[in-house]
Amino acid sequence: MNAQTIIVATLMTGLGLGSLTPYAPDPLRVASVAAKEAAERPIMGTVPSKGQVQRIRNPGNYGLGNDIAGSIYAIVSGHLVRLDAKTGRIISILRPVPKSRN
Repeated sequence: MNAQTIIVATLMTGLGLGSLTPYAPDPLRVASVAAKEAAERPIMGTVPSKGQVQRIRNPGNYGLGNDIAGSIYAIVSGHLVRLDAKTGRIISILRPVPKSRN
């Protein structure tokens, strides 16, 4: 367990968030899931492997206009991103993609 997980769990417990309902999940488990999800998010400036990239052929389906010159839209790790067309480097992370679209 890393320091970030311990801090988040301590804060949640201190605020009483773990005891609002008998059905609330264990604060340590919640913190662990949150930390894992953050680690799986794409990182600007990196080049994801080809297996991680799902190119978007119809940007309008995602509320986007046409590709910006020199870049393409794609989904990487469940996030809508803009990639450099030549290098494949992540230029920007736009937003998470709703689960129904993945």
